[in-house]
Amino acid sequence: MQLNYKNIFLVIIIFCLPYSGCTDMKRYPDTRLETWWKSYKKNFVLPDGRVQRPEHGFDTVSEGQAYAMIFCVFMDDKKAFDLIYGWTEEHLSRGNKHGDQLLAWYWKDGSVGDWMPASDADCDYAFALLLASERWGENTYREKALQVINDIVRFETAQGANDRLFLLPGLWGNEKGGYLVQNPSYYSPAAFHLFYKATQDSRWLDLRGTGYWLLYQSGIRLDKRDGCGLIPDWCVADVQGNILTMEGKSNDYGWESVRVPMRAGLDLIWNKTEEAKKVLEKIYRAFQTSISDSGEIKAVYRYTGEPAVEYGGLPSSAMAYFAAQALNRNADTVKALFMSKLSKRTSGQDYYGQSLAFFPLALEEGVLQVAGQ
Repeated sequence: MQLNYKNIFLVIIIFCLPYSGCTDMKRYPDTRLETWWKSYKKNFVLPDGRVQRPEHGFDTVSEGQAYAMIFCVFMDDKKAFDLIYGWTEEHLSRGNKHGDQLLAWYWKDGSVGDWMPASDADCDYAFALLLASERWGENTYREKALQVINDIVRFETAQGANDRLFLLPGLWGNEKGGYLVQNPSYYSPAAFHLFYKATQDSRWLDLRGTGYWLLYQSGIRLDKRDGCGLIPDWCVADVQGNILTMEGKSNDYGWESVRVPMRAGLDLIWNKTEEAKKVLEKIYRAFQTSISDSGEIKAVYRYTGEPAVEYGGLPSSAMAYFAAQALNRNADTVKALFMSKLSKRTSGQDYYGQSLAFFPLALEEGVLQVAGQ
């Protein structure tokens, strides 16, 4: 007698329907990172792929688009990546209007508000595209990344003191007299390493070297002031190689330079770079001093290490925890401070803090190590 296995299987399924043990797959609770990602997309990523900043009138910056694309790669969320990438190309690409592959940095109320590109976002954008091409095997991402990378070098760099190649903030910053405006947090050594591997263009190694020189030197000397290792938001490099304050811009360790632990930390984690370790150790020492003195990590510090504000912040605590992780330090105290800020009800609308929170959360769960290799 020939058995009809299809019918037998159907009978078993019908018989088991009343019993949850037969039909329910075992469900595991989301990890902290998965919960974070669902919340991030709900709060900041619109259905068309635009990343909004609720605390800034629901505007959009190229930085936010690039950050979210990086998160998509590490979270293996190709659907979200393609949505965000598509919106970015359609609304922020300077190609049709200006002829290059860089991004307009600012968009609000249905149109671009400023067509000037920002080099940090352009670098993160190309970085996300290269990572995506490696993860999902799509060469179109790589081709676009190479176009962006080429235009960054072409339009957003300048030769400076001691024949160093510097990253400019955008299509500006090359001032009269050889003064170069610098934002140290724009330098992304891990991305530059990947750009060199993709292009074999040694200028990316030059920029990587300049970045570490700037990150280290700006933390110990600014004009005639000695530093404690904290990096200024903005500065100027002169033709003699001195690092000076920039008039009209913050020289605090503030909302710009708070990202430096992420920039250096990724390079330390992936490439074991000694220069990254030196930069992070100085910054982390300042964090430890602050915790000892006040019991928390303030949102902004003066260049010389004194708190500039009385309140803490999610961005600074996230980066302190990430620095501790990258340096393999005992992170219990800074982790507790970070988790306290992350769990506050208002933190859900903090686009910048939530964006930086991704990195310690992802490193904690091993996602960064897997995706970065």
